Amino acid sequence: MAPAMKIVLGLLTFVTVGMIIGALFQLAFIRRLEDSYGNYHFPTTKLHTRQSDGNLRLPIGLSHWRGDQEAEILRLGYVKPEIISWSPRIIVLHNFLSNEECDYLKAIALPRLQVSTVVDAKTGMGIKSKVRTSSGMFLRPNERKYPMIQAIEKRISVFSQIPAEHGEQIQVLSLTLSAVNE
Repeated sequence: MAPAMKIVLGLLTFVTVGMIIGALFQLAFIRRLEDSYGNYHFPTTKLHTRQSDGNLRLPIGLSHWRGDQEAEILRLGYVKPEIISWSPRIIVLHNFLSNEECDYLKAIALPRLQVSTVVDAKTGMGIKSKVRTSSGMFLRPNERKYPMIQAIEKRISVFSQIPAEHGEQIQVLSLTLSAVNE
């Protein structure tokens, strides 16, 4: 076999092994998250509930994270990963945003929502279409400095294992439900 071919095969083997190891690390990360979550299913965004004896009880998976700002930013114990498929990789992250974060994003987005468009093949410009049933907006670059936006972007980065600086601005979409029911 030619030396160049051996190098190519060696590189392909190296990349393949690296991808397998990366996938195993992701699986271990998700399993640790599931283990930290315990058997408690889909908690509310409240940090505590009141027991019948009047004492406060933290949800399972959260008691050891109290006071850990990094764990609170990542919502460890709240975010519940659900593996839909490994190939292609599809993982639903339940409770990814808190109610407060959703309200915050809605408050920023509502005054700036615009009807979503499609690209006109002739002009390359955005035009309205009956196919699109949403309104949307992108956060401005300076809004990335807001602490709540930074926390959301950090969480996206950690769970997706992609550096935050590789991401685009957060986009907020509002779906028109009447169009879905037609």
